[in-house]
Amino acid sequence: MRPNVLVVGGGAMGVSAAYWLAKMGRSVLVLDRGDIPNSAASSGDHVRIFQLTHGKDAFYTDLACKSLPLWLALNDEAGEKLFHQNGMLELAVKDGGYEDQSFKVLQEMNIRAERMDKPEIRRHHPMFDVRPVRFALFHHDAGYIWAMRTVAALSHLAQKKGAKVKLHTEASEVLADKEGIRGVRDRHGKVWQADNYLFAAGPWTGPLLKKWRLPLKVTRQEQMHIMPPTNRGRYRPEHFPVFAVRSAGIYGFPVHIHGFMKLSTYLVGPPGFPATDGATKVSPQFERKCRSFLKKFIPDLGGFTEMEGKLCCSATTPDKDFIMDRLPDTANGFVAAGFSTTGMKFAPLVGKTMAELIVGGRSEVNLHRFRVHRFRGR
Repeated sequence: MRPNVLVVGGGAMGVSAAYWLAKMGRSVLVLDRGDIPNSAASSGDHVRIFQLTHGKDAFYTDLACKSLPLWLALNDEAGEKLFHQNGMLELAVKDGGYEDQSFKVLQEMNIRAERMDKPEIRRHHPMFDVRPVRFALFHHDAGYIWAMRTVAALSHLAQKKGAKVKLHTEASEVLADKEGIRGVRDRHGKVWQADNYLFAAGPWTGPLLKKWRLPLKVTRQEQMHIMPPTNRGRYRPEHFPVFAVRSAGIYGFPVHIHGFMKLSTYLVGPPGFPATDGATKVSPQFERKCRSFLKKFIPDLGGFTEMEGKLCCSATTPDKDFIMDRLPDTANGFVAAGFSTTGMKFAPLVGKTMAELIVGGRSEVNLHRFRVHRFRGR
């Protein structure tokens, strides 16, 4: 039976859209090149960050606020805590920067937040060395997301509502003419057809939609999972928050699985797909960067010996804003892409928004910043 919507990509955004489309009564088929969840996808890791702060960009803070109740509802419907709120501590090394800008926005939007001076940081979070710190911003509603568990849960819930999933089916070509998209051919030559098509294939979206020349840069993003050498209990989520030092480009998590903590970077990594260029381990430079960061800000962790490196890939646009739109000159084609590695926190909202756009032609979220036409002329 021909589905109302074919979703290409079973990562966080694809399965979230499938869930909302099925919830709206549409028949949905999801194609994914691997498994769901897929460890090679942008959402393919144990944990991802949920933060409300975006410097002075109140638009993204508002999106995070809109996402928050959807996460809490998803926790309830899934029957497990996919989103864990244990707060986030952001350490500032100077006044007037990202953290101060974020605090101002949070205050203006009446979001719970505290600006902590050094004695307060020592009292509440003694694991941190405050000597290089000017102050800290703590916001209570932040935390972390069990990323791959979320993808699995959304896929399961979508299927309970009637969505179908086809695994190990790699889309290789979009068949389109002036009337719109006619189908998607997989690498074995089979053509899959639907009334509408949503392309949410993460880093693979750009190559698949080469006709539309979306400016998506695919990069390798390094992550490191370390085991605290001592006092592991103090780094558990009930004692230790998600943390970040924006000026250093590093953020991290409490102990989350098998006694390990995750460190990652806000910085865009080198271009390429990890699976295709033989790179399977983090670079010595990234390991040194993490050690140096920990010795400076969390000295107890600086001497770690047990570690696991991981590479994931992500796609980013030139202006760092997402793409959420109808494909140009294509009545039945839609795209959700360019979420980098930090878009996971918006997954329920992205899925809902794309479903609204496909079903009704408009969404509750203002999509002006996410339109494809902003790249014309580049």
